Amino acid sequence: IDALLQSGGGEDGSMYDRAMDALYTPGSTFKVVTLSAALETGTASLTSTYQAPGSMDIGNAPVTNSANESYGTISLQQAFAVSSNVVFGQVANEVGASSLVQFANAFGYGQKLGQDLTTAASIMADPSLMTEWETAWAGAGQPVGMDHTPGPQTTVMQNCVIAAAIANSGVVMDPFFVSQILAPDGTVVKTTQSRSLGQAVSSATADQVKQAMLAVVQSGTGTDAQIPGVKVAGKTGSAEIGGTNVNSMFVGFAPYDSPTVAISVALEDYDKHDVEAAKIAGIVLTAALAAQGA
Repeated sequence: IDALLQSGGGEDGSMYDRAMDALYTPGSTFKVVTLSAALETGTASLTSTYQAPGSMDIGNAPVTNSANESYGTISLQQAFAVSSNVVFGQVANEVGASSLVQFANAFGYGQKLGQDLTTAASIMADPSLMTEWETAWAGAGQPVGMDHTPGPQTTVMQNCVIAAAIANSGVVMDPFFVSQILAPDGTVVKTTQSRSLGQAVSSATADQVKQAMLAVVQSGTGTDAQIPGVKVAGKTGSAEIGGTNVNSMFVGFAPYDSPTVAISVALEDYDKHDVEAAKIAGIVLTAALAAQGA
């Protein structure tokens, strides 16, 4: 938990829980949702090919890859591994703003998650107000828009719920902290029952997204999350927050074949200390799996 939470005191003396109360730009971690929507609707497959120049006008305005990197013609799975904004901008518009928002909501956006905890609701823009250019950037995980509330904006917990849903064959679970409360004599006072929020995508689609997330850690932007002897699946994100500040984001799960741990990391202003969220995720996952005896 300490690796995922950064807390500071509020004006009333309460602790501000950044994992559940703060809204962050998800950056490319949101591409898990965009990819899920594209695969589930049959809009694209992992082998579909796209042009991925360093910059492309979509909706009469530029969408750019990080550092304006050009990848030529690549598959959707390759675009996910290298995190091409240009490709996912195209995919988002093929999916459509309404469908993109619908899938984000299916993963938990727009509601306060939690059974014995309460999160801020993650935000998507009103699809009827999203231009083609705004839809493109939303699909790449960067909220833009001047005349409406921009989205996506996510809590760290929401991002973890998305990763867990993909690991859980597409079923979204409502998170909780305490499974049981016991009396001093060991009698069970209260048990928290697991609760599903619904099937966001089919198990077949979830399996394809898992495959793409595995490639991210094995050979894409998330290699820092690798653990010797354990297959880790994940997605990185670099979220611009104004000026020169960039947050580093990561979502993922392990072990790949039989997941037992899902993780979400938000590392603020990572460019100031040269540590990325994927590296932190690898450290925390290693400790979590060791605690489970894995």
